[in-house]
Amino acid sequence: MKLHSRSPLHVALTSALFAVSLVSTPCFAPAAHAANDTRSLLAETGLTPEQLRAKLRDAGQSDASIDALLQSSGVPRRTSAAPAAPAAPAPAPEPQRAEPAPATRPAFTPNGDEPFGFEMFHWSPATFEPLSYGPVDADYPLGPGDELALTLWGDSQLALTLAVNREGFVTLPDVGQVNVAGLTLEEAKARVRGALSRVYSGLRPTGQRSTTFVSLSMGKLRTIQVFLLGQVVRPGAYSISSVSRVLNALYAAGGPSRDGSLRDVRILRGGQIVAHVDLYDVVLGGAATQMARLQNGDVVFVPSAERRVRLTGAARRTGLYELREGEQLRDLLRIAGGVLPEAELERAQIDRVTPIAQRDSLRGQGRIAVDVALGRVLADASADVALFDSDSLTVYALPDRRSNTVRIGGRGVSRPGTYEYRPGMRVSDLVALAGGTTPDAYLDRALITRTLADSTRMSLRISPKKALAGEPFDDVALQVLDDLSIRSRWDLEDRQEVSIHGMVRSPGTYELLEGMTLTDLIMKAGGLAENALATRAELARVAEWPRLADTLTVPLDRDLTKCAAAAALVLKPHDAVFLRRDPNFIEPSYATIEGEVRFPGTYALLRRDERVSELVERAGGLTDLAYARGVTFLREGGSKLAIDLPRALRDAGSAANITLVPGDIVRVPRFTPTVQIEGAVQSPVTALFQPGAGVGFYIMQASGFRQDADRRGVVVISPSGRVRKGGRPEPGSRIIVPARVQEEQKDHLKDFATLMSILASAATTVYLVGQSAK
Repeated sequence: MKLHSRSPLHVALTSALFAVSLVSTPCFAPAAHAANDTRSLLAETGLTPEQLRAKLRDAGQSDASIDALLQSSGVPRRTSAAPAAPAAPAPAPEPQRAEPAPATRPAFTPNGDEPFGFEMFHWSPATFEPLSYGPVDADYPLGPGDELALTLWGDSQLALTLAVNREGFVTLPDVGQVNVAGLTLEEAKARVRGALSRVYSGLRPTGQRSTTFVSLSMGKLRTIQVFLLGQVVRPGAYSISSVSRVLNALYAAGGPSRDGSLRDVRILRGGQIVAHVDLYDVVLGGAATQMARLQNGDVVFVPSAERRVRLTGAARRTGLYELREGEQLRDLLRIAGGVLPEAELERAQIDRVTPIAQRDSLRGQGRIAVDVALGRVLADASADVALFDSDSLTVYALPDRRSNTVRIGGRGVSRPGTYEYRPGMRVSDLVALAGGTTPDAYLDRALITRTLADSTRMSLRISPKKALAGEPFDDVALQVLDDLSIRSRWDLEDRQEVSIHGMVRSPGTYELLEGMTLTDLIMKAGGLAENALATRAELARVAEWPRLADTLTVPLDRDLTKCAAAAALVLKPHDAVFLRRDPNFIEPSYATIEGEVRFPGTYALLRRDERVSELVERAGGLTDLAYARGVTFLREGGSKLAIDLPRALRDAGSAANITLVPGDIVRVPRFTPTVQIEGAVQSPVTALFQPGAGVGFYIMQASGFRQDADRRGVVVISPSGRVRKGGRPEPGSRIIVPARVQEEQKDHLKDFATLMSILASAATTVYLVGQSAK
């Protein structure tokens, strides 16, 4: 880990965490290293204070020194409720690969400011970590820290895990030490087998039949320590897998920083550069496995990018590219995947900031434009153009305008659209390419819009009918970009309409078809409705001034095939047909009676003047439990009518025996010998009905009025819905006692004091004015 200048506490904590290699990120960002607050370190590692104590204890720190260090940085002391267990003697820490956190990269704006290739470092580096266990490549060299799995079977049985020690040896039982450092797995297997054959007789030389067999495979891989320096997001020391390559190390460090180079990543070993890595080979060619494997102590150095060029316009991959020494415009286009098919090869342009060394000779030209013959550069390598840092190359696209087309449009042709112009093409040729004219095409006149060389436009009038007949004056020769428009006759004329109203299934306005009769219109409207007067129809027709309309009555029959007059009447534009309602047609209507009658239910009304007493009679009359005075009468729409059913039953001619209308509901309640008292009373209650008792009696049953009761506003609502003031309540009635609106209490003493204060102030003002006048 790269140590920066910071507080002793932070140095101790960081060193301890690095020693045990248990931090959640391999190293910390330089900005965080410079901080003296240990809480930022906890946030970076994701450890709790207790976990941090354990790491420091594993690194050899005593409890007293840990408490002193943490207390000085504001981290809470260990609580007595959970004392830490005595730390066991810690073995020498073995380097291991740390779990890297997702790379935190600078925020780039979405306008192409991020250099090409940096997007591969946006993802969590854990996605690209090498394996911690075998298998390994055939050329993988064994070294200290690797583990081997040895298995013997046959005459002898043995399973061992062999660790390669610091000197590169593994220890075999009854054999001793065998040096495997620097050997591949196959070479180590041969050496181990040879050593075991001196002890196990069943292991015979190649070519002889063995009775004991040996297998050697990779177990846990060793970790190595490498250093990421230069322009990387999180520079420092990292413990990574021994099979790691440059790309794995860069992922662990968050990748190159904004100013870092992707084209010249250097591997230093023993103070010497042993490899230059071009990450564009990985991005463009997938050559990640061709990189050299890192070794313990290697330094991966990312220098600053020296030359970056922006590419915009008609290229396959636009963006900001880094160029190596010697690479020019052709190389830039190769890296970007080439130009698009619509690229303009005659001209591209470089927007250039004049290099500092050339500004003396180009005074006043700090930024210049350089035109490039792109087609020549792509065809001839000797015509390549040098690019400088901060250059911006724009590849222009061909204009949208096509120079070899003609167009035909309008609803008068079958396939309107744009067609290729051919020399000698005439109007008739273009119409034929468009599938000919439609049956409703207007062929007396059409327009050709012609674009001249100076972009001015003119119109030519022709007759498509004559052009298709071959008359040279109208079958004119076309020119490039001509636009022929053939309209439909219905673009120029309104379609005539007729309307039908009244008792048909689909009244409305319909198009007047050629030869349409009255019968046709009725059929188009779905035929006569059930309640239509089927004996006649009325037709209104536009009349001559000063009359507005003429009317005609046409005989009809429900069987339209028998309507000779209607079938013979040809309609004219704007005719309006009216079908009246049959006055003798009556739709079935119903009323409902519920509650205490012998046969409650829904009944069809027999006459338009059927009355409520007749409905009760048809329902079998009232039951013994019915309370006739409490009948509720509901009319469609939610209105509630108060009726006197006993009177209606006694006197069929009385006003109480109201006429029923469709949807009426009559509800006959059961006798309820109670009266409900509610509102501004002491104890709202439901009391037993007492014959002859008045409102006062029932108020006393509710413990009397409240202080805020409006005694004059007491109302009685009878079961039938009738509302009245006072009187004698019937069984099932409700007595409502409203509350008075409380008047605002006035504090007269306070008002008097306020008035006196105002008068005193006025008197004081008059006195002072009088004194000043003297």
